[in-house]
Amino acid sequence: MGFIMKSSAKFLLTTASALLLSANALAADFTFTTPTLALPATSGNGLTGQLWTNVDPNTDTLAQAQAIIAGGYATANFLATTIDYPVGAAGSTSVFSTYGAVLDATAQATLDNTAVLPDDVLNTVMRFAGFFGVQSANEVWTFTLPSDDGSALDIQGTRVLNNDGIHAFSGPTRTVEFTMPGLYAMNVLFFESQPSDWGLELRGGLNGATPTTAISSRLYNLITYADPNDDRLGSIQPNNSVPEPASLPLLGAALLGAFAYLRRR
Repeated sequence: MGFIMKSSAKFLLTTASALLLSANALAADFTFTTPTLALPATSGNGLTGQLWTNVDPNTDTLAQAQAIIAGGYATANFLATTIDYPVGAAGSTSVFSTYGAVLDATAQATLDNTAVLPDDVLNTVMRFAGFFGVQSANEVWTFTLPSDDGSALDIQGTRVLNNDGIHAFSGPTRTVEFTMPGLYAMNVLFFESQPSDWGLELRGGLNGATPTTAISSRLYNLITYADPNDDRLGSIQPNNSVPEPASLPLLGAALLGAFAYLRRR
């Protein structure tokens, strides 16, 4: 009798777990099944932050911001361990006017163009590029993206969160299911064009947990982890002191050309 009861209890627990996973899948607003890359053995440490500074002051939409990104190199790049600007309590906004005042110590230490530090945050476009790391099958994440002004979250090229326009600090929330472990391409876009408070936060919560900005271990930066053919690397100028992945093919071509010239001589 005891064996039958234990077996029934185990069956009910297994069934309940399966139903819960199914319910999560059905509830998710988006589902992604194929990662871009395998999950590394190490945890993530943030996304690659990119700045396009002193842009057209009439940049009031995500479409305009994306055109600026597509139109030229980023003014500066850095490691963004969290997407939380300004750093502080949830919902914080800032009236500080320069990057030197709002970029944290890690961002400033990894900045490849310190000339931007005195630049005004007004009239700027930002992108945070890299990957989101999924450790287990069927993870369901809740993402929210409050900002002032416009922002967006793209995963695997799909717009998951759209927070376009000129507005006070606010943003949408969506649920995303990842059916397989691995790295999924992620971009966070942001623009600021109004001379007032500004702010941006990417928050995430796993399997119903309250979303938080403390998800750095799941964020993998573009420069370290991207395949050399990743189009996003083309936004990084190839004249850094340490060649970035996007510049390595150019460096290799130059070396091969020099070798061929020496042989001809």
